[in-house]
Amino acid sequence: MRSTITFLTLLISFSLFSQDIIVTKNNDEISSKVLEIGINKIKYKKQENLTGPDYFIEKDLVEKIIFENGTVEDFNIIRSQEKEISLQETKAFIKEYVDKYAYSDNGFLVKSYKVSYEGDFLRLTLLNKKKSKEINSMLFDVKNAYAFKRASRRDNNLAYLNIYLPFLANEKKNKWEKTKLVISVEGYENAVSILKAMKHYKTLLINKNKTESKF
Repeated sequence: MRSTITFLTLLISFSLFSQDIIVTKNNDEISSKVLEIGINKIKYKKQENLTGPDYFIEKDLVEKIIFENGTVEDFNIIRSQEKEISLQETKAFIKEYVDKYAYSDNGFLVKSYKVSYEGDFLRLTLLNKKKSKEINSMLFDVKNAYAFKRASRRDNNLAYLNIYLPFLANEKKNKWEKTKLVISVEGYENAVSILKAMKHYKTLLINKNKTESKF
């Protein structure tokens, strides 16, 4: 389990620099500024026109990204390693990291998060500062998340995650509505790790659903 946590923590890093090289499987090189690495696509701007439109490329067409700071993200290695991380390991990792590092901060009152699961749905419960009392909770459908924004660094000790996904707005009517979940995270690398694990969780749930639908 510890090796799994270490892998998920170090698996992915997002460049904050202005020039990255996207290398395709055809060995084409795209000079760019990578804006977002999504579940299926990579969003970027062309290096020669950073104020111009956003471009997208299917992640399956990309061999690797060479970031300006020298970091290399090899998608072949990632695809191979991700297959070895189970659904239960991913859920355990998300719970450990969110419980330990994530919180809600409205500028006046800091509240901690606690993760639990109801089937494949993820429940986030807000706790008071002492973690002795539950304030409220929301049930989220990660499988149908429609946008994961890259982690936003504020300083060395604070980062933000913005995830767009459905939540259960009315339990009696089973009514789901879209929302933007904003999570404050202690430490930028921890935020990146949580984001990566959430994306992997979505992928695993989609694959699980496809497998179950065959029977």
